[in-house]
Amino acid sequence: GSDDGGVVALTDMLPETPFGVTNGGSDQPFMVGLFTSGGGDNLTGRGIYRFDISGYENKNFTFHVKCIGKHGNPGKLEIYLTNDSGSLEISPTNMSDVSEIWNLIKTGEKIDSVTPSPGQWISISIPSSSVESKVTDSGYITIMLKLENEELNSNQDYYSLSTYEYAQGAYKPYLEIQ
Repeated sequence: GSDDGGVVALTDMLPETPFGVTNGGSDQPFMVGLFTSGGGDNLTGRGIYRFDISGYENKNFTFHVKCIGKHGNPGKLEIYLTNDSGSLEISPTNMSDVSEIWNLIKTGEKIDSVTPSPGQWISISIPSSSVESKVTDSGYITIMLKLENEELNSNQDYYSLSTYEYAQGAYKPYLEIQ
């Protein structure tokens, strides 16, 4: 449960200071893109999906995640394989420096970019050559999703994506061995 979710930063402080929260284990779809908090702050969200692939045997994977909704004009969604983020905090209460997780994208490998459709599954092939360099000693890989253009002059351009807990698992993100 704490392996799906994401990182959200205050848009007005980016790119210099990623200040925000990590959030895992929610039973709501996770928003990737630009949106507004309940208090009116402009936020930028990135999705994080961690998978335990212990016993990995040099295989290709396909990553599947359901696009629950699309709001505004978010454009393309980029998919990265990054270094492991570790488990995500469940029900965060305070904002803090999230640069350690936010900046994983800088050392990540871009796998693909897609334009999701609401109500449809996103399926992304991940070659074994990419997985080899990112799988941890404990057997985890981390997939991070972000908008191709996070500098849109907006606060209502985002995708809602399924998480492990969303809808009691009816739309669980998953990896498929090819």
